[in-house]
Amino acid sequence: MNTIARTARHFRCLMAGVAGLGLLLQAGSVLADSDNPYEIWALDQGTHKIHIYDQELREVADIALGDHGVRVPHMIDFTSDGRYAFTANVASGNVAVIRAEDRTVVEIIETGPRTHMVGVRPGDEVAVADIIGAPDVERDGKLVEILLDLENERFERGRELTIIDDPVFQAKAEAFHDVAAICHFDTADGARSFVTLGPALANGGLVVVDNASFTLEKAWGPEELQTNCGTMLTPDGRHMLLNGGGENTGAWHAVDVNTLEIVRQDESSRGIDAHGVRNLPNGQEIWMVNRGTSNGIVIDADTLEVIDTIADTGKTPDILDFSPDSRYAFVTLRGPQPVSMPHMAQGETPGFAVIDVATRELVKLIQPAEGNLESDFHGIGVRVIH
Repeated sequence: MNTIARTARHFRCLMAGVAGLGLLLQAGSVLADSDNPYEIWALDQGTHKIHIYDQELREVADIALGDHGVRVPHMIDFTSDGRYAFTANVASGNVAVIRAEDRTVVEIIETGPRTHMVGVRPGDEVAVADIIGAPDVERDGKLVEILLDLENERFERGRELTIIDDPVFQAKAEAFHDVAAICHFDTADGARSFVTLGPALANGGLVVVDNASFTLEKAWGPEELQTNCGTMLTPDGRHMLLNGGGENTGAWHAVDVNTLEIVRQDESSRGIDAHGVRNLPNGQEIWMVNRGTSNGIVIDADTLEVIDTIADTGKTPDILDFSPDSRYAFVTLRGPQPVSMPHMAQGETPGFAVIDVATRELVKLIQPAEGNLESDFHGIGVRVIH
């Protein structure tokens, strides 16, 4: 076991004896001890709202995106300085741009039917939206750039890449079924994006985009890579982690971002429906949650070996993020009437779970719309306040 893994395991052992009451006290107050103030932005796609919590787990604001014509806000990302937030909105087919400090929606950009994800490229000059496409149009998936002029607070639509029109895709089109862009993540220099397809695993696969030309470099069909969801660059920038989930599957893979070689394929992530994946800010671990079995795994960021499990993430976890000091994980939990992927995503306690990273224990459930059957949380992001 390497030094980082030994240190992390030793620390977990020291913390494991903390009683449940102590953990609850931590979750209620000690979060405020973080050196980097932060907020938790959790998206309720069922009620079309963002609920914002401070690090003491007090709700400090909410943003009624429905008042701006937004429907089913699904995923969220921030500029590197935390000044602006972007939400991808599935049902309204657009991206909302929000000035984070005063919670003002400053722009709604039409991007296309079933806009699933949006991510800010390194450098804060471009955001990219992943588009599933119209349900009655076969192979309608695409990527859409949004040009960011942060100094003048201007945001406008840029280039578009329709996946099936690219020659690299056309050369092996028979390997794919339906084609829809689901999630992406960029290399550290922003030169390449790795884009999973889906949303069903049978329609999955992966394409790699050269961002300078906005064309494809490589493509894998669903039989080559069981991917349809999460993407995460490892902390050292060398590998892209990808996962795939379905009713009987929880798989994850690692691809070398320079050679584009598959270096790791794990047939099972010790659970069903592998979904959200995220690095700890300290760079030591990568967490991945399984929506179907309400658990997760911990991957050593250096060796890419599974070193631990998260036995209880809360019922039906989806997306996760961490406090900047790497002490707490925040994991969204789906509702009893899920808006998306209803066959796998039915939950009981819509909101988000707070998990102690050292002990892997769930210490608190936050339900901003408790009792509202329409509540259904999906995206979440931690905004560090600079």
